[in-house]
Amino acid sequence: MLTITREDVVAQPFPHVIKDGILPADFYKALRADFPSVDVFEEQRGAHGRLGSRTGAGFDIYRGEPAFDALTRRSEAWREFAGWINSEAFADKFRDVFADHLDTIGLRVDVRDSHVNSDYAEPRELLTETATLGDKVAAVANVVTGPFKAKKPVELFTRLDIHKSTSGYAKKPHCDRPNRLCSLIIYFCDAEERGLKGGDLQIFAHNDKKPVENYERHPHPENVAQVAQLRPRENLGVFFPCQNNSYHGVTQVESSGVERDFLYINVSGRTRWLW
Repeated sequence: MLTITREDVVAQPFPHVIKDGILPADFYKALRADFPSVDVFEEQRGAHGRLGSRTGAGFDIYRGEPAFDALTRRSEAWREFAGWINSEAFADKFRDVFADHLDTIGLRVDVRDSHVNSDYAEPRELLTETATLGDKVAAVANVVTGPFKAKKPVELFTRLDIHKSTSGYAKKPHCDRPNRLCSLIIYFCDAEERGLKGGDLQIFAHNDKKPVENYERHPHPENVAQVAQLRPRENLGVFFPCQNNSYHGVTQVESSGVERDFLYINVSGRTRWLW
C-alpha cells in the first residue's frame, strides 16, 4: 500500500521518511477524486464544533463518525485504504520500515508483540490541545518509574484523520501525543498550484545532544533549529516514529479560503505514554 522500504529512512535528526508518490499513483488518484468537499466538513463541524480539531477550525473527519462512515460506504478506494490503515498490516509496515531503529528510539513498550484492536476508535473528547492533569501525572510517573519497568506489549489502535484547513492553521515545534507510536502525513494538494501561503511542514533538531529518553516533547523554540521545510504537494508523504525528539511544526497559513487537504494517520497505544 505504501511505496516505501527501510532504505527510504533518513536517520537524522530522528528516523523519518519523506517520499513523493507514497501511494501508488492510480490509487492516490482514486482517493483524490473522492476527497470530501467543503460542505462535508462544514456539516461535520456543525455536529461536533471544534472539539478535538487538529486544524482548530473543526474541519476534521475522524473514524467512527457519520461523515467518515458515509465516505467509506460511497468510495471503494477510501474503504480499502481505511481498512488497511485500521489493521495489523499498517502496524507491520511501520515495524518493517523502521526495523533498524526500534531498539534505539526510546520505546518503553514491546512494540513487536503489540497488536492492533481494529474495533477501538479514539473519541474526540480525549484530543485536548493541552495536557490534562492526568497527562501531567502520567508524565511524571513515566520519568520516575519508566526506566525500571520491563517492556511489555500494549494494545494498539489506529487513526485515519481527514483534514481541510483554510486559514489560521499553525503548529510550533512539538512532538505528537506521547501515546502515538508513529505518524504518517499525506498531502492531497499542491501548495503552489493553489496559491497557498504558508502551511509548510517543518522538521527540527534539538540544539543539545542527549539520550533520546531525555528530550522534552515540547521544546522551547529557541532550543531547536529547523533542518527541513516541505511545501505540500500531491501524494507527498512523511512517516516517522513519535519518539521524544521527533520535532515538527507547520508554518502559519496566511491564505484565506485556500484549501490545504491532508491526512494525519497514527498507530497509537491505549496508554498515556509509549516513550
